[in-house]
Amino acid sequence: MHVIMTSPKRKKIERSEDNIEAIISEVLLEDCDLDVTTVLTLRNHLQNSKDNIDQRIIIRLLCEYDAMELEKDKAIFDILCMLERSYQISLRPFFPMVWGKRAKDNYERLRQLGHALHTKLTSDQVLDYLNPKLMWNTLLKSEQTTSIKISGKDSSNHFYDARFILRLLATLIDDGAKINCRKFIDVNGLSLAFAATSFISRSERCVAYLVLRRFLFHLTKLDGDSFPEKCLYIYLLQIFKNSIENPIQRLPHVVAHFFSRVTKLILHPEDPVYQPILSFLLLKPNVDVHNVPEIYKLLLSSSTQHHEKERHWCLHLILDSLIEPNDYNILQKRWDMKTLKSNNEKSRYGVKLLLSLFGSVIADQETKKYILLSLRTILRHRSLANDLYVRQNLHSWIVLTLQNKTVTRWERIFLCQLFVTLVTHIKELHCDKLNTESIEDNWRKTIVYKTCRMLGNKVCDELEKENDNAKSVWLPKLKQLLCENSWAPSLESSRTVKN
Repeated sequence: MHVIMTSPKRKKIERSEDNIEAIISEVLLEDCDLDVTTVLTLRNHLQNSKDNIDQRIIIRLLCEYDAMELEKDKAIFDILCMLERSYQISLRPFFPMVWGKRAKDNYERLRQLGHALHTKLTSDQVLDYLNPKLMWNTLLKSEQTTSIKISGKDSSNHFYDARFILRLLATLIDDGAKINCRKFIDVNGLSLAFAATSFISRSERCVAYLVLRRFLFHLTKLDGDSFPEKCLYIYLLQIFKNSIENPIQRLPHVVAHFFSRVTKLILHPEDPVYQPILSFLLLKPNVDVHNVPEIYKLLLSSSTQHHEKERHWCLHLILDSLIEPNDYNILQKRWDMKTLKSNNEKSRYGVKLLLSLFGSVIADQETKKYILLSLRTILRHRSLANDLYVRQNLHSWIVLTLQNKTVTRWERIFLCQLFVTLVTHIKELHCDKLNTESIEDNWRKTIVYKTCRMLGNKVCDELEKENDNAKSVWLPKLKQLLCENSWAPSLESSRTVKN
């Protein structure tokens, strides 16, 4: 009797093959939903093998796909990209691509009838799959917008995967496709394409520019559909095209979002902001992509009826566009030609304008709310907090504003919160530099601490007047920040040098 010995390595391979077969069987089982573990295991297997892929697996994955920023959906997207690039499997037979449970009947007919006999969905039917609200949320806070983690994102269930949606839009408006351009705009497809020109990934920006080019081609076709605002959209796309300085240029968020908002605004001529924005666009052949469009005209509107609406529109644009430190630089930058010729410097004005506006008589509560929220967004970045402290003197402005009797309770608490956040960043910046031997640096630390303590005592007095949760939350934090022991290493170093 012969005993066949199997090596441990061979046994491991056999167990792995059995495991993959079980996973593929589970993928093809339609009675239950796929979990994220199964999808991730399948993705890892496909990365390391070149097995033949059954069409049913692709259909099953598409039916389980929700096109969201969830881990499971991103893994399915990776698998689809892998099949197309590494396995050379064309996904064109599945175009126009739909997803989710409602797509099951469509793909079942495709599998039964084949590509030749199957009646494809129209572009308008595919657009019905898109939720305009989710599209708008995606263009504001997509993962592709920046490499920095965006705060304020409640759940990935509220955001599409912009990579998939952009590619879907590109296929829907292919040169030979027929599409309802007005419906494409209504579902925020054009707005997303404009916003995607500010995405950090070059490949996603390529797709965004492709969508814009194809959409302009559809609008200018002689046999294309007609709607009242068609000429305005052609003009808007031409202005955008004239404003681009480099191929696949990454635009600042504020400029990209400006075009996204104008796309929606064109459909609403009754909006008070319609007239000043359209007048601005009609006066110029292009838009300066290094500045906030029309910031002076909108924030300091001369309209007797709609000045508040125009100001709120601009402030809302600024608030949603403050995502990266560079967006703060765009807000601050204003080129002065005389200064530029003399010493090649740029003047900074954006935050000062907002701070001045906050304390003026023309600022209503909505205006003040947008300004405070914008300052909080800026203070999420430590480097920007230092700029607000050094150049804008924000800490002194907060204390002076708290003395104003017209400030509401909500604004007062918010200002105290901003002060605590600012001092926290400043303390971290100076306490990280303990090894310096420069006398000047040590003296600067002492001055910063004494300034923060002096102004912080004023803020503490304001918090002491409150009798609610705000006092219990922010007052202990502020007192701890102002405690000399927390600054002790740097202060002791300063005293040692002085002695």
